[in-house]
Amino acid sequence: MTASHVTDRPFGLTKAVPVRPDVDAYPALNLCPERQISVTVDDGQPFIHAPSMASKLTTTAQTREDSQLDEETEKDTD
Repeated sequence: MTASHVTDRPFGLTKAVPVRPDVDAYPALNLCPERQISVTVDDGQPFIHAPSMASKLTTTAQTREDSQLDEETEKDTD
């Protein structure tokens, strides 16, 4: 056997990508003591109304039984 080269990498690492630094996806929050809710630091708006709270999900499920394919799609929007 020969010694591995410095450029040799395990197969799983050949497809690895550089790690991106964490980006804060949520605004900075404070607790409003009067209303007892989280509000954004910038404008004092309730965080629950921020657009980042909405989600749009589509789920597709496939089932194969007796050589027949059944596909179900469900959409969930907040």
